[in-house]
Amino acid sequence: MKRALGWGLLALTLLAGCVPEQQVQTGGQCVPKPAFQAPPVNPCADSERVRLTIVGDVLLHWPIQQTGYKYGFRKMWAQADPYLAWGDLTIGNMEGPVAPGVDQSGRKVGDPGPVYGTGVYTGFPMFNYHPQILKELKASGFDLMTTANNHAMDRGSLGADLTLREMAKAGLGAVGTIRSGAARQFAVRRGTALGTVSFIGCSFSTNGNPDPKRQVLLCYGNRSELLSLVRREAADPSVAAVIVLPHWGQEYSSTPDTQQVALARDLAAAGATAIVGTHPHAVQPFRLLNTGRGQVVPVVYSTGNFIAMQTEMPSRVGAMALLEMCRGPGGKRLTVNRLGWIAEQMYFTKTRYWMEIAPVGATGDKGLPYRHLSKIAPGFSAQPQACR
Repeated sequence: MKRALGWGLLALTLLAGCVPEQQVQTGGQCVPKPAFQAPPVNPCADSERVRLTIVGDVLLHWPIQQTGYKYGFRKMWAQADPYLAWGDLTIGNMEGPVAPGVDQSGRKVGDPGPVYGTGVYTGFPMFNYHPQILKELKASGFDLMTTANNHAMDRGSLGADLTLREMAKAGLGAVGTIRSGAARQFAVRRGTALGTVSFIGCSFSTNGNPDPKRQVLLCYGNRSELLSLVRREAADPSVAAVIVLPHWGQEYSSTPDTQQVALARDLAAAGATAIVGTHPHAVQPFRLLNTGRGQVVPVVYSTGNFIAMQTEMPSRVGAMALLEMCRGPGGKRLTVNRLGWIAEQMYFTKTRYWMEIAPVGATGDKGLPYRHLSKIAPGFSAQPQACR
C-alpha cells in the first residue's frame, strides 16, 4: 500500500523521468523508478527483498518554517514522495526539537500554534518546530526519524522529552535519544517481512548545550557503549540486521574526516549491516567495507540535506540513499544487496521553497545534482532515466 500510494501521487503531479526497461504508464504519465547503477553489493539466498529509503536533514530555517506553517510543508518535497514510498521503511534526520510551547530558555510558556517568530518556534541557531511538520512527514511515508544530532538539546531536557512524545503521537518512531530517567536503551527495532531490523542513532555533540540526564547517545563520547550496543544487537538471533545512523563529520565538507572513517570501520567490525550518516549538510562518499566475514558493509558517510535553506554548494544538493536488503546465503541474517543514490536539489524564490529531482541527462542547473553526486559517489547512481 505504501509504494502504491507514492507512485499514484507522482502520476498526478510530478516530473518526467523513468527507467526505460521499467516504464510504468499510469493515466498517460510516466512513473520514474530507481535505476541502480552499481552491481550487487552482497549475494542473496532468494528473491525476497526489504527496501530502505534514508534521507538527510530535515532542517527548517525560518523562511521554510514561515512558508510551511502557512501553506504546508509536504509540497516542498513532493517530488521525493515516490522514493519515500519505495522504502518498506523510510528514515530521515529530525534536525532540531519538536517541543510545543517551549521557549529558547527551555521553559514551558504556552503553545502559540504553528507560527514562526514568537520565541517558541525558531530557526538557527536554536531550532524548534511545531508538530505540524511531523504529521506531514508521516503523511509522506516516513516511519522513523533520528533525534540524535547537534541540535537535540536546543530546548533542553524538556524539549527532548516532548520531541519523543510528539513523534509517538504522529505515529513516527524516534532513534538516538531517550526520555529523561529512562533506561539507556538506544536500539529501536522495526519488523519487516524478512525479519527484525535494529536501528541505532548517535551524535558527535549537542553544540555545547547541556545534556544532564544523558538523553543523547554520543558517537565518540559514548563510543564503547555504542560499539557494545551494535555487537549486542548483531549477536541477537532475533535481529536480522543492524543499521547505524551516525550524526558526524565536518560541516560543508564533501570528504569524511579521520574520525568518521575510523568509527565506520569499528561499527562494521562490530556487526553493523549498513552505516548511513548525516550532519555535514553536504553529500559525502558511498563506500564498501569488507569485514572479512564474507559480508560487505556499505557506508554512506553523509546524505546531506533533505529540506533546508542553504543556497550554496555543496549544501544545496542532497542524496536519498536507497538500500535493498535480502537474506544472505545460508542464513536468516540480512545483507545489503543493492545500494544507490537519488540526487535532489533545493530551489528558492521569495515565496517558494521546493525540491526537484531531475532525470539522468538533464542539462544546465537541473543536471547539477546528478553531476555533483557522480563525482562524490561515483558508480552508485539510482537516478531515474528520462521517459521515452
